[in-house]
Order: sequence, then C-alpha cells, then structure tokens
Amino acid sequence: MDTTNLLVTDLEVDTALADLAVPAAVRAVWQLLWESEATVDEVLALDVPDAEQNDHLVVVRETKGRGVFEVQITPSAAGVLCELVGARTDGPLFQLDGRRLSKARVAAAFRAATGGRSIHALRFTRQAKERGTIRLSPVAHDAHQERTA
Repeated sequence: MDTTNLLVTDLEVDTALADLAVPAAVRAVWQLLWESEATVDEVLALDVPDAEQNDHLVVVRETKGRGVFEVQITPSAAGVLCELVGARTDGPLFQLDGRRLSKARVAAAFRAATGGRSIHALRFTRQAKERGTIRLSPVAHDAHQERTA
C-alpha cells in the first residue's frame, strides 16, 4: 500500500499553520491533530467547556469506544484555543459563522494548503514519528514529552 499521501513534512505543517488566509479555527484543528492522539471527529466534537487552557488540556468525550480521556496540549495550542474561545462559555469549540466546523471543510482546507495531502496525514505522520520511523518536529516532540511525563 502506498502511504506517501499519508505523510506530511514538518515544513508543510508549519507552512499550513502559519497561513493567515486560513481561518484560525481551522488551523487550530490542524494543530490539535498534529499534537495529540485525538481523531478529526473527536477534535471537531469538542465544545468550549472541554478546553481547559490553563491546564493545557482538552477533554475528549465523543469517542469511538475509548471513553472519556484528556489530551495534553502545548502552551502554543492552549494560547490559540484561548483566542478562539474569547468570552464564550458554551457552544462548539471550533466554529465559523456561529456553526461547528465540518470535517469536509477542515479536510478541504488542508488539501488546498498542502497540495493535496489528506487531513489524516497529520495523525498518521505523528504516529509514525512516535514509532521512531521518522523524526519528531520540535512542537510535536514537546507535546509528546508532556503526554508521557
């Protein structure tokens, strides 16, 4: 099986995350996927109360058989979430125009930003790095160290 389209380089991720033409909520989803064990569906299901920015974690409730679990996030990701949440106390964590972001929109934006890469490349690449088959970027490495400490 050819997994080339399931791998993304650190430069591609850094470039996509820095692209200010992409809405901040979309880039924040990408960042959480890059840094955490959560799936696209789990991240998109997060609500404002699930983000505990001061503790650098999100609580994932909508899972496929994994139950409720906490995901450590980097201080950078916590800062992004703090900006997204603002004064809101409820509703979807990731929204545009008052509506929850869709998987299709997040995936299409990632394909456009990376020349056709799948949104699943973020998680697949991070998992490959954690297995030691490819090197972790500094941001993903820090997130991994925080999760395993």
